[in-house]
Amino acid sequence: MPAARLTSFVLLVSDVAASKEFYSSLLDQEVTSDLGGVNVSFASGLALWDRQHARGVIHDGVREYRDGDQNVEVYLETDDVDAMVERFRARGVPFVHDVVTQPWQQRVFRVLDPDGFIVEVAEAMDDVLRRLHADGLTVEEIAERTFMPADAVRRVVGATA
Repeated sequence: MPAARLTSFVLLVSDVAASKEFYSSLLDQEVTSDLGGVNVSFASGLALWDRQHARGVIHDGVREYRDGDQNVEVYLETDDVDAMVERFRARGVPFVHDVVTQPWQQRVFRVLDPDGFIVEVAEAMDDVLRRLHADGLTVEEIAERTFMPADAVRRVVGATA
């Protein structure tokens, strides 16, 4: 049986140009196609569609379309959370919250994109494991604090014990 593969994640946005600027300049997303400001695709798989255009294409009078709560979060990882948070501050982007450490020890912050979608920028989990190991924690302690299996921790940190 053929498997379905996720190749894109689409946000329906009110201003494609503003969203394209947000994701390309602040989050370094590489534009792979721009279909006249109606649809923009990025190398990461994220895509932006003009909301009005998408309504016609997707719904085409089949059912009424209503904007719902924007309970979507775009999740991205970075090698430098602190530098990224400063980049967003410098541009005056609205924050959901500043840098916090999640219960699983990952450092993250959340902002709002031009349409109010939540964008989480986080330390990569492999980096979290390496940081905790460098801080002197054992594989078992790291596994307990991050809720990850000890074998997965070992694979990342290269520990044999």
